[in-house]
Amino acid sequence: MDLLSPHPGLILWTIITFAVVLLILRAKVWGPLLAALDEREKRIRDSLESADRARQEAEARLAEHEERLAGAESEARRIVAEAREAAEQVGARIVEEARQEAQRTAERASESIEAEKRAALVELREAAADMAVQAAGAILDAELDGERNRKLADDFIGRLPQSQPSA
Repeated sequence: MDLLSPHPGLILWTIITFAVVLLILRAKVWGPLLAALDEREKRIRDSLESADRARQEAEARLAEHEERLAGAESEARRIVAEAREAAEQVGARIVEEARQEAQRTAERASESIEAEKRAALVELREAAADMAVQAAGAILDAELDGERNRKLADDFIGRLPQSQPSA
């Protein structure tokens, strides 16, 4: 028997065995195998669809998160701007109050200086009148009473030009 030479009986039995195995496989295995493949394909498709839905949901949440973040940043910028504006207003108010207080202090000081100047002028006039009376009494060597001498000195000083304080 030569293994490489074809025998018609062996070919026939090989074809018949192949056909019987094919029919048995088709009847018993092929249906469940195709059903299992279909089921697997369905599970894979469902998983892909689920993953796609999850991706879309994640993108939607990301967009919502980014929108909230942008809103929060905008709100933070608005709050900072309001705080800056409020600080500027408070600073301006403090500067204005300080300026007004300095002006009031300068006015009070000016008024005080003016009052002191007037008091000093009155005192100076009185001293000048007293000196004029003494000088006149010494020059004239006359005995005039003090009241009359005072009146003469006051009249003399009254005729002098008034000195006006400079503002």
